[in-house]
Formats: sequence, structure tokens, C-alpha cells
Amino acid sequence: MRRCSCARPWWSRRRRPGRRAEPRHGGRPGAAGLLPLPVGLGMLALAGCAPMPGQPTATAARRAVPVAELAARLPAEAAGFRRGATIALAQAGEEGRETAYRTLGRTAAGATVTLARLPGAAVPEGAEGPAVEAAFAALVQEATRPLPQQRLQDGPRFTLDGGLRCTETEGAYGRERVEGLLCAGGLGGGLLRLRVTMPQQDPAPADARAFASSILAALRVP
Repeated sequence: MRRCSCARPWWSRRRRPGRRAEPRHGGRPGAAGLLPLPVGLGMLALAGCAPMPGQPTATAARRAVPVAELAARLPAEAAGFRRGATIALAQAGEEGRETAYRTLGRTAAGATVTLARLPGAAVPEGAEGPAVEAAFAALVQEATRPLPQQRLQDGPRFTLDGGLRCTETEGAYGRERVEGLLCAGGLGGGLLRLRVTMPQQDPAPADARAFASSILAALRVP
């Protein structure tokens, strides 16, 4: 088909094709019922550029959502994690909110969800783009930086639900083995950063990927 050219740890603070023109009034198909070749090709090209009714275009930008409005969408519970306190963030020109989550029980998993608005242009939606790449790289660098009591390693990168660039982590905090998840993505014109940390056990205290998916789904709701 022709392509158209237009268009941290937690307890220390995780065309339709063109067709022949139909003759009017029941007339017999023939040469008169066909568009001249140059005109027909031009109309087909234009038809390929026009979106179907109700279908968003690839370049359509979603409405930029204020950070406070996004933070208000965060659920009270997500995949067994309970929402905790939310604090305001203001660093490096960012406007943001950070919300803590944790599971119940003696052996708990913890997480932070950070929503930030960068100065300047809006961040495109999804797991791609320079702003998301930079945010994800900084998140991984911070989490894996060697500390006296913490040693973490990141694993292969993957995309979660088409909206988050993620990597799983594992290592040790003191003598305890830990694992977790790091994700970043563009959302509502800003950035979503997510970090989950938990003791490494079998079975695991929580499902980090399910938590990330639940948070993303809640924030995507218009």
C-alpha cells in the first residue's frame, strides 16, 4: 500500500483502495464512468491522507494535562499497592508531584510514582522520544549508582503497554536481596516516572509490572 508523505530504596526516605467511479442513474459502466488517470491518482493520494471520521491522526497532539489533575487520577489501590502521601517537587525547572505506594504485610514492596511537567514544549505521549529517553536514562543511573549499602543492576529494556519504557532491577540492599522495576514515559504532555522495590522472594511480595500497568491505565483516563 502506498504510504502518504503528508501527514529509590523505599524504606529509607520501586484506503480503503480507490475504486471505479459508478455511473449515475443506472448507466452502463464504461469509459465515461472512469476518472482520467492523472485526476484519479491525485484523488487517491488525497484520500490516503485524509483520516477516517473519528480516527485520530498520527500527528494529533493530546491535550496537555496539569500535573495536579494527573495526580488526582492516581488510584487508592493498584495491584495490591496502597497509595500513601503525595509531595510537591520543584527541581531543575520541573513542576511535579511524587506519590508513595506500598503493599501491606510484614514483607512489603514499595513504589514511587512521579509526575512532572518540563519547561518548554510538551512531551509526546508514549515510550519514545528524547525527553523520555533522557528521563529513563537518569532514572536508571540514579537507581544503579553504587552506594555503601546498595548494589543494583538493570536488565534488558522493554516497552510496557505501549506507554512506558522499562527495565527490571536486581541486587542487594545490605545483606538483603532485592528486585524492582524502573519505568518512564510521556503522559499528558509531561513525564511519568515509576520505581518499584521489593525483597527478592518466592513468591514475590507483589507484581511490579501489574502495578505499573494499573497506574498507566488510571492516568490515561481522560
